[in-house]
Amino acid sequence: MGFALDFLTRYTEAVDEFLDHIVTGDETWAYHHTPESKQQSMQWRPSNSPKAKKCKISISAKKIMASVFWNRQGILLLKFMPPGTIINAAAYC
Repeated sequence: MGFALDFLTRYTEAVDEFLDHIVTGDETWAYHHTPESKQQSMQWRPSNSPKAKKCKISISAKKIMASVFWNRQGILLLKFMPPGTIINAAAYC
């Protein structure tokens, strides 16, 4: 509770300077390929023409872990984990 009150006190004293020092981060899987939705891939064709063949693509087959850190002014760090890295505490240290 004490930390939260200190946080709010600093915020009220110098809003802009305080907000400039807040950094947050997140991890996400970035896919190498984003397949079109059924709606996006639709196309007009004559009724007597054959349907276009579509390959099934597994989006989970090609992906990489991205770690992103930012503040209110924009992205500070964008880091991609090397392929084959086991995601655990050792990967972040």
